[in-house]
Amino acid sequence: MKLFAGCVVLGLILSLPGSAPAKIKNKDLNVAEKVERSTTVSPQVTLTLCVQSGTISVRGWDKNEVRVTSNDADDIQFRRIDKSKDPSSPAKRIDVMVLDEAKAKNRLDCQALADVNMDVPANATVQVQTRDGDIRIVGVAAAYAGSQNGDITIERASKLVEAGSVGGSISLRDSTGRVTLNSAGGGVAMVNVRSSNSEDTIDVGTVSGDIQLDRVSNSKINMKTVNGNITMTGPLAHAGSYAFTLMGGDLTLKMPHDASFTLNAKVSERRSIVSDFALKYLSENPQSPPNPAPKELPAPKAGPSTPAPKVEPPAKHTPVPKVEPPAKDVTVITPVIVAKPVISSPYILRRFNAICGTGDATISVSSFGGSLLLKKL
Repeated sequence: MKLFAGCVVLGLILSLPGSAPAKIKNKDLNVAEKVERSTTVSPQVTLTLCVQSGTISVRGWDKNEVRVTSNDADDIQFRRIDKSKDPSSPAKRIDVMVLDEAKAKNRLDCQALADVNMDVPANATVQVQTRDGDIRIVGVAAAYAGSQNGDITIERASKLVEAGSVGGSISLRDSTGRVTLNSAGGGVAMVNVRSSNSEDTIDVGTVSGDIQLDRVSNSKINMKTVNGNITMTGPLAHAGSYAFTLMGGDLTLKMPHDASFTLNAKVSERRSIVSDFALKYLSENPQSPPNPAPKELPAPKAGPSTPAPKVEPPAKHTPVPKVEPPAKDVTVITPVIVAKPVISSPYILRRFNAICGTGDATISVSSFGGSLLLKKL
């Protein structure tokens, strides 16, 4: 849960002035009315929101204003947590308090059972968390999201994404910047994700879910899964670095026919390596040349008093198999299919180093229980 630690700011300092009063439920008719509150903020405002249970929806818009609505909450309050010398200036940090009637008097955060909708400036940073519920964030600069039992969907983030779910899946689309995603019980899917600079990395981890990447152009990618499959589709970044670690799943890389990469793989001997690409195998321990055969000594000449030595016929020996000298150039394998050896331990790994094309990108694989599949698009 370290990923979620920065998602919710619990230090509360000062309420924001000048906000519209919230609507409260009609107690006589027992009908829930929409609670709405809004306030002017800085274009780069940072907003935090936490509920115990409920769906959270965040949408970026072109106004320097935050608007929060809910049909389930009894009250919504804004707490300004930036220390501005001018209280009338637009807030740069706000904690959005969504309160139930029973807890409104104590103003306890993260306790409401309510679905919440929030409109924020497009350049805002949002930090949201729910224990039981889904999260959807669209069109913001940076998104931090955490759900214990819910799915997380993020679209069109422009700078940074960090998300974690214990029992749900995570989906990221059409976004830019640095990405960190972790899921314990669900899968992770990324589509059309780009980097804004060379320092933007992608780190993805799952325990029992699959990881799927489609058209992800960041040049530094690190993916780990304990009991899931990894599939990456699309071209490789120039001089990109890709690291994959799998315990019990298969790794499938679907790349264009002209892909250029260096492959450094450690794969279980119980599994296969299958490639549609022409790979040049690079041996780590080249074979030493065979020792030269000893030269034969000439037989001594017979003198007048020395009888000629008796020449024994050569003993019959099993012919020594011819040892071919090692090739000076690398061996071309096209395609490569490595059979599955019969072994008892799944932790015995074999190394496989190869190059395709000019070896532009670097692909590092550690697979303890799955196969490696290199496919052409």
